[in-house]
Amino acid sequence: MSGRAWPALLLAFTLVPALGARAAGDPEPDPATVRGWVQAMKSSAQGPFQAIRWFCNDGTLHPAKPYPCAARGGGVQHGEWNAHVQRMRSHGYAVANMLSTLEVDRYTGRYPDVDALGQLVIERFLMRVDDGWIFHGARTYRGALQVEDEEAGARRLALALLADPFWRTPARFALVREVVRQLPLQPDDATAAAVRHLALEIAAKDRGFTPLRAKIHNLPDAHDAEKVRAYAAKGRPALAADYERLAATIDALYARAGAVATLETAARQTSDPELSDKFRLAATKLATARAPSQRLDVAGRILEALRGAFPNAATPEAALDLLEASLALEDEFFVAANALLPQLPQATRRHRFAWTEDTLRALYGVGFLTRRELDGARGALRTLVTTSPLTIETYRSEVGYLSRAPEWSDRSLVFQLGAAEAKLAPIEPLVHLYRQDRLRGSPLLFYTGVVDSLVRDANALAGIEHEIFGAKVGAGLRALNPGLARGRLHASASDELPADIDSSGIYLLPESTSDLPRVSGILTRGEGSSLSHVQLLARNLGIPNVVVGEAVLPRLRAHDGQRIVLAVSHAGVVQIARDGPSWDAVFGEQRVVSDVVIRPDLAKLDLSRTSLVPLADLRAEDSGRISGPKGANLGQLRAAFGDAVPDGFVIPFGVFRKLLDLPFAPGGPSAWERMQQTYAALAGLPEGPGRDREAFAFLAKLRAWIARVEPGPEFRVELRKHLDALGPDGSFGVFVRSDTNVEDLPGFTGAGLNLTVPNVVGTDRVLAALREVWASPFSERSYGWRQDHMEQPEYVFPAVVVQRSFPSEKSGVMVTADVDTGRMGWLSIAVNEGVGGAVDGQASESLLVNTDTREARLLAQATAPGKSVLSPAGGIVREPASGSEQLLQPREIDQMIALSRAVPKRFATLRDAQGNPLPADIEFAFRDGRLTLLQIRPFVESKSAQRNAYLLGLDEQLGTRRNTVVPLDGVPAR
Repeated sequence: MSGRAWPALLLAFTLVPALGARAAGDPEPDPATVRGWVQAMKSSAQGPFQAIRWFCNDGTLHPAKPYPCAARGGGVQHGEWNAHVQRMRSHGYAVANMLSTLEVDRYTGRYPDVDALGQLVIERFLMRVDDGWIFHGARTYRGALQVEDEEAGARRLALALLADPFWRTPARFALVREVVRQLPLQPDDATAAAVRHLALEIAAKDRGFTPLRAKIHNLPDAHDAEKVRAYAAKGRPALAADYERLAATIDALYARAGAVATLETAARQTSDPELSDKFRLAATKLATARAPSQRLDVAGRILEALRGAFPNAATPEAALDLLEASLALEDEFFVAANALLPQLPQATRRHRFAWTEDTLRALYGVGFLTRRELDGARGALRTLVTTSPLTIETYRSEVGYLSRAPEWSDRSLVFQLGAAEAKLAPIEPLVHLYRQDRLRGSPLLFYTGVVDSLVRDANALAGIEHEIFGAKVGAGLRALNPGLARGRLHASASDELPADIDSSGIYLLPESTSDLPRVSGILTRGEGSSLSHVQLLARNLGIPNVVVGEAVLPRLRAHDGQRIVLAVSHAGVVQIARDGPSWDAVFGEQRVVSDVVIRPDLAKLDLSRTSLVPLADLRAEDSGRISGPKGANLGQLRAAFGDAVPDGFVIPFGVFRKLLDLPFAPGGPSAWERMQQTYAALAGLPEGPGRDREAFAFLAKLRAWIARVEPGPEFRVELRKHLDALGPDGSFGVFVRSDTNVEDLPGFTGAGLNLTVPNVVGTDRVLAALREVWASPFSERSYGWRQDHMEQPEYVFPAVVVQRSFPSEKSGVMVTADVDTGRMGWLSIAVNEGVGGAVDGQASESLLVNTDTREARLLAQATAPGKSVLSPAGGIVREPASGSEQLLQPREIDQMIALSRAVPKRFATLRDAQGNPLPADIEFAFRDGRLTLLQIRPFVESKSAQRNAYLLGLDEQLGTRRNTVVPLDGVPAR
């Protein structure tokens, strides 16, 4: 565990029983074994089945013979799962789903199995792109699959979902729509998804088709059919039928008026008169729209309206009609957008803004954006259109905000299907294609093309451009933390962090994980929380961090294993380049030396105090004397804000220092003497893996010694006394938090380096947690982040904060400044449901709040699929997040603003070494609308990153051009 809370918890969770009965003592098979089973089923003539059976409605099974279910209420015939499938399902792999006999009750009611439904969606995708997937051979296994029964089962599942209020909520619209999209409900296969999937299938069989497949996926248009037929003339004769099927599907997609016909049919079929009128009006509008721009506008508006009508559809059947109409409209939008792409180079900025709004409507309509995100993006568009004069600074800022929509869309899919992806990805490599395929086959493809053109234009007008390996790029790279680094690029396709982390490496990660070891640079595909521990620590130490878009990934992965340079300016200019001698002058002595020096005030340190201290007796000036900054600042907070701070006590530095006088080994020197000897020897070794191995070997021995050390009976009695003051033993939990003398120093935050054990119940467990916390500053990760910046490494002393657990409904982090620009008068806030919000890199609700106007700008919505809650028995349990569009309410934001104004008056310690005021980094929580304070520390950024001459040079032109006027009716330069 690490950080202010605890380690990243598993993404996949559920509150319902396992998919199948698990035999007692049956261990979960490892992913490699399951992967082997999947491959065997792909090549088997029976697929996932072992026999054909009759499944009767009374629950009985019978061999394949003339209809045995006649007297048993009816039934269906299909394949019976083999032993491997049964074992997989008993361990949570929802595969080999038979729609005809699907237990629809599993997906509805009080505890719907959202995870299993997500796996069903991904399995249907795999069946489309991988020639049937594990059902490939079973398609010719007579009796295994009955098409009409599968279609009937699909409709039964869809209607059951749509009859359940849970699936009518805004938070679940995207998933239920995706279920309907993937199920065999529509007879018409001429869809954009069908085109993409057929192209994928052909490319898997014919590598020469790959460039054309890429074109069809990234820049589709009506001429793709003739390109496919031209390729077929020289392609593989055995695939002639596949080529023609793809070409014919493309022709049908672009030639038909499918959305109009679907809307007219829905108008006739629905029993909802109001909905029928809407369908007819939409069909008329779409039928009369001729120009691609008109069809784009109409399709976008109808998609938005259909989503608005969805919750109030009168019957499940009407809701299904609505979703099928929405799916047809998405293809109509896709076709219109592709027709507009050739016009993009000649389009004015004003036209591009209009197309952007049309596409935002469509993204909302397909479920990728929430209403709140849509309104936020529309606000940016209003600013662009109504601001007069529009300056480059405003243009670049607002277009940058619009470029967040692809991240929002991706995070929406992760919220809905992330748990299912996490379960299936280790056993099927093609799972990673699902999200990519869905996003690129949606209105987002056109959106990114238009907005990327605006981002490139804004950057070109500002005189700056991102650069990746010599190529200028306008979008696809978004800076989080400024800095300059050189190191080996680690950019494999795996989402797993390697066991052996190169501290000088630059890593591509799926997200900024809370337990990330020390690295030189970070590239993330998902931002998570911009105020998480690892982000704050990286910003403090000048470690550059960039969010990379999907389009950039292939270029990065092409350089995996090579030495690169990552440069990120304070204004957000990004350069990624090959390393070489030309960079030596920029880096000086082959590397950038951070200005951060961890130098605790040893003269202030009082190691003689060994009695435990209530928070009420601590003040900020005690930091570095008898406790670390957590305990001292909590004492100051409690004095200032009373019961808004949960009560507790501190175990001072002196208790741990006294333990170090005990022998490190029987008959040997004390632990303190051994530490001094070892650190002195390490200082004499050259930097590199050899020194790290020696250091890590000693740290492992030191942690093992701490795990065994006995603090003595007197300490045990005092610990029990202070716990009893908080309440009866076993009736409450406490957070046991490391609080060292080498964090929150001038210039160094140390956020998240050491351990917190959450919600510990009972004195004996507190003592066990205490040993873990004492040992945590000596973990390899903590040592790695800290040690390059320490002059006297043995002078690391952990105090421990023991604080009563607070059962928050929502919690997070606030910085009393704009973390991107450094502007005061703004609040940067990240919050999640449950306890420990934002600190571990969860996908948080992120807001930028103006303390004068109280305006709160949404930067990202909370899309973590789960939340952490306190267990009465101790520890943390995971529950599904609500998916609420808004976590912090206006009255709660008002409390945060009031707090930000009160803190500087109460904390004189929030100043840097020169006496200048510093922003505060505050952990907070809410329950029943009441603000609770959990921690405060100074927010510290890297001065070297801010002063670096090379990074300042990247921003030079921006400073001189920021007030230049941008004409809306001008055409951006190509």
